[in-house]
Amino acid sequence: MKLENLKQIMKKYGKAWENQDTDLILDCFEKKGIYQESPHSKPYKGYKEIKRFWKKEVCQNSKNIKFKLKKCYLSKDKNIGFAEWECKNKYKGRQNHMVGIMIIKMKNNKITCLNEYWNTK
Repeated sequence: MKLENLKQIMKKYGKAWENQDTDLILDCFEKKGIYQESPHSKPYKGYKEIKRFWKKEVCQNSKNIKFKLKKCYLSKDKNIGFAEWECKNKYKGRQNHMVGIMIIKMKNNKITCLNEYWNTK
């Protein structure tokens, strides 16, 4: 993985989040990619499960989304990417300020596994 590829996929991810675009979020992942939104949530595997989660949580429950990509890093062996981010949105009618980090594995410039860790202020 290259740092520039990680930054590009994270910018696309942020754009998909802000625009509530399920097609664009799926374009970030490999067909059998895994998205784990929180360490205590079940992982969503493949396009069908990711799309279902995204439609409910992002498209139905979120509004006024502003995503900001912060620093990105690669592991020493360049097999794992780390992306710091923050997001302001309205979730279920309540204003949120989220900060977090994503741990990402990629293949062919697509996400194969994404683990998200975040906190809401």
